[in-house]
Amino acid sequence: MGEFVMTTVTIGGPLVDGEAVAGLAAAVGRYFGEADRLVDEALVGGTRLILEDLQDHGMTPDLDAYCQAHGLTYKRAWCARSGVFEAGLRHWRPGLAYVANEAADDAGEPMITLAALRNAHEAGKTLSDLLARLDEAASSAVPPLRLLGAGGDTGTAA
Repeated sequence: MGEFVMTTVTIGGPLVDGEAVAGLAAAVGRYFGEADRLVDEALVGGTRLILEDLQDHGMTPDLDAYCQAHGLTYKRAWCARSGVFEAGLRHWRPGLAYVANEAADDAGEPMITLAALRNAHEAGKTLSDLLARLDEAASSAVPPLRLLGAGGDTGTAA
């Protein structure tokens, strides 16, 4: 039996064509309802794609893999399950060599514990280093979802 918790996935970046849009909608549809409508609304509105629903352990491995394979920035945050696991988030963007993990608050935004602060201090990290790391994991770091047009970046669905 799974441990289903509220999970929020935020996705953004360029989709190269209609096939990529359909592929994203299919990947989203494995975990979230109304995938076609939500992807289309994000493209037309020029916004990030924000998805929320219960997921087993807050995981969406096929969707994460799709985003990485197609160069889409994503952040996935999940709520804690008391006595089982803590709230957290994972994020990735083009150019990042790994999927980054952070602790998260109940709203799915990155946070750092006192123990982690002490460890970072002992490792020589500065406050600026830590702020940059947390800023990169914030939802606002995910760009809008957009469709690239035949003549360049249109910024909207064609």
